[in-house]
This record gives sequence, structure tokens and C-alpha cells, in this order.
Amino acid sequence: MNRMPDAWGTIIPEREVLAVARSVPAAGRLLDVCALLAEDRIGITFTTSPGSASGSGVVELLRDAGVARVLPWAQALDTAAGFDLTLAASAKGQLHRLATPLLLMPHGAGHNRRVGSAPGSLAHASGLDASELLHNGSVVPTRIALSHTEQVHRLAKACPPADGRGVVVGDPGFDRMLAAIGRRERYRTALDTGSRRLIVLSSTWNQGSLLGTQRDLVRALLSELPHDEYRVALIAHPNIWQQRGRAQLELWFADEIEAGLVLIPPNEGWRAAIIASDLVIGDIGSVTYYAAALGRPVLLAAFDATDLDPQSPLHAFGARSAHLNTESPLAPQVAHAIGRAPAPTADLLIEHQGASAQHLRALLYSLLSLPEPATPAHYLPLPDLPEQRDDPTAWRVELDSAPVGTRRSAPVRLRRFPAGAPTHGAGERPLVVDAEDAIMPRWGSADAWSHRREQSETDALVWLRDRLATYPKAALAVATTGSHSMLLLHRCGRAMRVRGDGPALDAAVVAAVASGWAREGRPWDEWRSTIEVALGARLVRLRALPPPAGHEFLAGADF
Repeated sequence: MNRMPDAWGTIIPEREVLAVARSVPAAGRLLDVCALLAEDRIGITFTTSPGSASGSGVVELLRDAGVARVLPWAQALDTAAGFDLTLAASAKGQLHRLATPLLLMPHGAGHNRRVGSAPGSLAHASGLDASELLHNGSVVPTRIALSHTEQVHRLAKACPPADGRGVVVGDPGFDRMLAAIGRRERYRTALDTGSRRLIVLSSTWNQGSLLGTQRDLVRALLSELPHDEYRVALIAHPNIWQQRGRAQLELWFADEIEAGLVLIPPNEGWRAAIIASDLVIGDIGSVTYYAAALGRPVLLAAFDATDLDPQSPLHAFGARSAHLNTESPLAPQVAHAIGRAPAPTADLLIEHQGASAQHLRALLYSLLSLPEPATPAHYLPLPDLPEQRDDPTAWRVELDSAPVGTRRSAPVRLRRFPAGAPTHGAGERPLVVDAEDAIMPRWGSADAWSHRREQSETDALVWLRDRLATYPKAALAVATTGSHSMLLLHRCGRAMRVRGDGPALDAAVVAAVASGWAREGRPWDEWRSTIEVALGARLVRLRALPPPAGHEFLAGADF
């Protein structure tokens, strides 16, 4: 196409590409694909077409990705803009008004949902339906990039004039995840999982989604899964974020976030979270399918197929997948699902697995009438996740040990549950509150206090006495005096130093063990010989030593 020379330009590309980002998912897919055009013969300009539920977040996403200039839609429609090719990952948005060849592609896992002006309003899947692909009887896209041959057949039935326009190239989003599998531990470190299992909840948008039908599931999982054994994260569809905004979403999930829930950012991070996961609990959305395609165990908590194309392979995916029974205890179902090999699902919707870059780049360069570069085609690495520190400051605790009066032959098992996600019967579990806790209404209910930051024994004693004097329900308090040493003060006035081996000792863990010990009425003299505490995958060894001068020994033989 002829264009006016740029008098201010430094590098003058031979071809200009327009990328039309209608929604956050569409913008993400276009950013995936534009990496295949990473050379100075090609210039890429982004624009946004109005009308999407997540449209308000598109510019922010593009800015975060380094796109400094977003062309106004009205200007993009001007044929004098001089573009050689348009890319779009949504068939909506008056694409027929763009006077260039158009490459259309899906923004998720293939074409599945019949979403037009409203959910379920189309006869066929969005992106394949004739109402989106035709304008005045003419086919709008020059080529349609598809992830699987089954979509070629559905395209021919849904829009006969477009038969022959489809090209099976594979799935760029899936292949970027495949390429990043080796970064699993890197992503798990960012999510602060440690040795815990990472449970990722995934919700698409609309009332039939996981959050639309099972909102309380988030809190229930945090309540039933021990904190030291599991980490829980939530991936919410960008439409959910954009409908109300980040502040509203964080308010809706304030209790869960306080209890340790990770809200995965809407623009990037969901793929890294899937890679890092040990189990994904989801619904009919693409994220859940991608997780299964990657070989992650999946449980379906919702599967509303109301607006699903009857010919979509997602029906088979729903039939093959295990479903979560929210009326039964969740922890056993989660443990069982993690240990079960997932059913093969990648072949349902994705061909050319691991090779979409070469197929898609060949198509792009043919449309641009340019020879391909000699270098191998590949996508950019997935960006790192921002660090998500896990730091609850109050717990309900359970201590499983041998009956009082019997000899212990196995470690004591400690389970901690964040107090921010209470469950039925939670009041029967001792409540441990840390000095850094900021939820004042529960301070008076504390059965034990902890101070996890190191201080001198003198300062520790002052703090311990103050806690027990101020909060009469508390039976004991524990303060850190060194990397492997604690000071424990009981309400009776007796005390003991506590030593631990291995990694740095946590006063909140010692307080949890001690509060459970006190609740069970076990003799404190057992602490004089090392007691072993199983905490998730860790084994913590604790031993009592005589207290500072002026205090009787809590673990003395006469107490």
C-alpha cells in the first residue's frame, strides 16, 4: 500500500501492521502473535475498537506491555493511514470498515461460546458465526487462524462463504505456556508456595461461571485446606475485573485475601499461575481447559454449557473431567484429584502443539508478501509474576497427638487455618494471634499470642506480660529472642525457653503447638525431651530449656 514518507522517522519499516485490540483477552493474544514480527522491516500499531465488557482495561494492558502509542479508532479507519495488514483476535467491532487484508484469530482456546450481543445470542460459536464474518454478503477476514481442524469443519457449516479461509496454525497462548514449563519453580517462588500444594481457582465471566455459581467456594477452600499444606490463588476473567474494577474485587475478597488468597493480576500472570499449580478448580472457561491441556489435574466446580456451541469439543472436555462436589468435604476431593492422572485433553482443541509459531509466522509473512527471516520462529518468554508474599497474622489451630497419658510414638501433627476464613466449628479451635495482626475485634478472643520479630529477652518479657495482662482469655504468649530461640510465658506465671533446629523458628508455630497442648491438657514436662511437630511437609523439633531468672520452669517435673 502507498504511504506518505515519515520525515521524522529513523527506522522506516517496509510494512505496517495494525493490531485491533477489542478486549483484554484479545489484546493479550495479539501481543503473543506480534512477537513473531520482531524485526525492523515491520512496524506495528495498536488501536482499540469500542464495545467490549473489558475494553476499559485494554489501554492499560498495552501500556504495561510497552505500547506507547494507541491509535484512535477513528484514525485507524482512515484508509490513508497506510497499513498493509490488520490483525484481530475478536470478530466483533466493525472490522469491515478497515481497508486492509485482515487476519482473524481466536483470543482463547479455539471457538466455543455463542456470545454475540449477549451470551447465547449467536447460532454458532463467536468467531465462526456468519453474522460476525460477513458484511453485505462478503467475507470480512482474508484468513482465519484456527487452532484445530475441527474448527475448519465448523466454519464451513456456520459460514459457507468463508469455507477455505481457515488455516490451522495451532494455539500461540498454549505454546507460550509449553515453552515456560521449565520456569515452574520460578513462578512458585514468586507465589511463595514453598513445599505447599498450589490450588488455583479459575473463573470465566457470567452468572454460570465458578464465581457466578460457587462464590463461597473460595472461602470454603481456605477454611478446609491447612495453611501449611496448601496455597490458594484465584484467576478471574478480565471482564470480572473491568466490570467493577480492582478496588471492588479486592473488597469483595477482603476476608479471603487476609486469609492468604492470591488474586492473580488480570492482564498477565494467569499462565504462570497455571504452570505453577498442582490443581486447577475451574469452569467452562479457556483457562481451565488450558490447565488440563498442560497436564494439570482439574476439577470442574461449574460447567454451564448454555451458551456453548453444540459442536464444541468442550462438551467432551466437560464429560471427561472430574467434577467437584461442593456439598461434600473439599479437602479429601482436592487430595484425591492431585494424586490422579488427568485425562488427555490437549488434542481436543489444539493441533501443532509446540509448533504454532512457525505455522503462524509463515501465514503472517505470506499476507505481508515478505520472505520470512532465517531465524527460527518463537514467542517471547512469559513475564515473571510479581512476588506475592503470604503472611496471615492469625490462625485457628488443630493439634493431633496421642491421647493424654499414653506414650507418643509419632510426631504431633499441627494444622493451621487462617482466621480470616472461618468455618463451622472454628470456635472450638484455639485462636493464635500475632503481634502484627491488624484485625482488632478478634484480639480479645486470642487463646495465644506470638511475636515473630526478634527482640532481647528483657524486651520479650515486657511484651509477654503485657499481652497476658491485656487479654485475659489468652493462656500463653510466645516471643522470638533469636533465630532458633523463643521465650514462652504461661498465664500461671511459669515460663520456658524453647529451642528449635533446622530453619529459623517461627513464634506463631510455637504458640500454635503450645495452645493446642494447653487445650488438650498435656503435661509440659514432655517438652524437656525433644517433641517433633509435623507441619505440612516440614518436621519441626522443639525442646524446652529453663527460663530466665525469676520464673519457675513451665516444663518442670512438678507441674
